[in-house]
Amino acid sequence: MTESTKNRIFIIAIILFLGSCLFLYLARAVLAPFLIAAFITYLISPIVTRIQAFGYKRYVGVTIVAAVLVSIFAEILIIVIPILINELESFQFNADQYYEYFLNYLGAIRGKVESAFPVLKRYDISNAVISKSKDFLLYAARQIPNYLANIFSVFSIMVLIPMLVFFMLLRGSKDLKSLVGLLPSNYIETVLSIVYQIDAIFGRYIRGQIIEAFFVGGMSVLSLSVFGVNFALLIGIIAGLANLIPYLGPIVGLALAVVVGVAQYQTFAIVVKIVAAYAIIKFLDDNFIQPLVVGYNVNLGPVSMVFAMLAGGHIFGFLGVVFAVPVAAIFKAVFAMLLKRSPA
Repeated sequence: MTESTKNRIFIIAIILFLGSCLFLYLARAVLAPFLIAAFITYLISPIVTRIQAFGYKRYVGVTIVAAVLVSIFAEILIIVIPILINELESFQFNADQYYEYFLNYLGAIRGKVESAFPVLKRYDISNAVISKSKDFLLYAARQIPNYLANIFSVFSIMVLIPMLVFFMLLRGSKDLKSLVGLLPSNYIETVLSIVYQIDAIFGRYIRGQIIEAFFVGGMSVLSLSVFGVNFALLIGIIAGLANLIPYLGPIVGLALAVVVGVAQYQTFAIVVKIVAAYAIIKFLDDNFIQPLVVGYNVNLGPVSMVFAMLAGGHIFGFLGVVFAVPVAAIFKAVFAMLLKRSPA
């Protein structure tokens, strides 16, 4: 491939990338349900394909999977949702009280810390840290129920998203086959290679992250329930969702559990238990769960990952942060592949 051809392909790829970003930004307000539906379809489509392999029609596989998912969703609605709603209401109602308890605990240990480190008292560092912590904790505690409630509308969850998933599953790979059929023969191999790259990166990463989220969330609920910490289910769900975000995510559940634990028990012993529990969960996740279920390096440096997450979060909020890393890895892999391949 000549240098001019490489440059032309690179420029076309950049234009397509920028055009895609502009479209996603302009349509971000209405795209969320469609992206979620596509994401769910992508996760469960292999199950439908496996059912087809036994000789059944695709609509039979879709019907079976839909029936199972509806049953699971109904169980969640009946068992988990009422508990979660009660915890959310209780958490919101007691947020100020927990806030005051936590500050009282900080005040109790403040004297001991300043005695050990006089420089903190001399430069009034303790007051500054406590003041900032007060503002952050009070705001965050009051906003958590709103964040959870506003992730998606009730209509999107109950009607639109399941409907979109159903029709996307029925379509299967027809859209991809139609696209390939429209392409010139000398571009088919390149397009199929791109699809393979997307599946290899996105599929392994996202499926692994979902399994990790369930593991971390479930272990958090179990650990906090054993310790008798209030709002164990709520904190576990937040910890699982937060674990979808690299670097920052694992800290969120731990911080919330510590705040609630300290406010509830007014003792440092509960902090040691919670930190030890989350350290064990993190160890198991990093050394056993992640290598087993993810097993695919997205090949992005820390700076690139942080930039991708910040950009994704700015455009799409929480969903943008979750999908930013695999999407950035996909673009990087596709660009590299296009520069190596000849269009002829």
